[in-house]
Amino acid sequence: MTAFLGLLDFIFAWGYTFVFFWIIRTFIPLRTNLLLKVIAFFVCGYLADSIIYANDAGSLLGTMVGFFAFVLIFYRGTFMEKLSVLLVFYPALIAINYLMLDIGGRIFKAMTHATYEETLVSPELTLISTAIHTFSLFLRLLFWVGAWLVLRRFLSKISSHLTLRMWLIVDMLVLASFVAIFTILYFMPEDTLISYPICGASIFSSFGCMYLASYICDSMQTAYRAQELQMQKDYYKDRIRDEERVRRIYHDMKNHLRILENQPGTDETRRTAFLTRAPQKATASCTVSASPISERRPKNMTVNAVSARRTGYSVSKS
Repeated sequence: MTAFLGLLDFIFAWGYTFVFFWIIRTFIPLRTNLLLKVIAFFVCGYLADSIIYANDAGSLLGTMVGFFAFVLIFYRGTFMEKLSVLLVFYPALIAINYLMLDIGGRIFKAMTHATYEETLVSPELTLISTAIHTFSLFLRLLFWVGAWLVLRRFLSKISSHLTLRMWLIVDMLVLASFVAIFTILYFMPEDTLISYPICGASIFSSFGCMYLASYICDSMQTAYRAQELQMQKDYYKDRIRDEERVRRIYHDMKNHLRILENQPGTDETRRTAFLTRAPQKATASCTVSASPISERRPKNMTVNAVSARRTGYSVSKS
């Protein structure tokens, strides 16, 4: 039975590692190298399963420094984005691991009233302790799966749409839960139950800031769409205004040409006004007006041309 529970511990622990790793990967992209991705998964398994004790600066600071180095090495993005990953996920990580360990220990003591030394030498107590630990791992896995199902709609859009100024706003909001969870666990009072509400508040504060960041992204996209629609509206207004101005100019020109055509003047003026007002009749007008011009040509022009040719021919011949 203990071996079976140990197998379940292994499955639940690495299942939790995969879910936690996938949540961070959705929030900020991994590096493209396949070997780095594999190494990042196993390093994440070590960090995500870290044991957090109260009044233990080593576990608190070690997890924080290791987690930040893990994000800096294996993930892409700006420094501000990587710092945001630390501020958002570190409080939830240590709060969940601490609650799992502390609540499991309280349940075991309430059930058995045994000490740690008695548990080591008693197979029954070891089985009970393993069962409680397995159940705690299962609850932790369920929590992070639920967190993934709730946050998956928000995580992917946060890193790709937030500007530097928006990241600063989100980080300042998350910093409160970061400082609160670190302070309460490091300066733990004798009654550890006091830390439970703060741990819960830090977890939901971190996830609430992710929702807030997603809401900011949606608001920015809505503002951009409204601005784009307003620009399109202004553009089409200008087009309509230009078309109306061209239509007025065309109407004024048509009236002006009609006046020029009707008023007394030279034949060329009336002919130009008529051709400009009615282009479709230009070819016919040119055909009709060609014959009178040729008829008005002096006859001696042909005679002079012939005589010029003959003179030129005779000169060249001589």
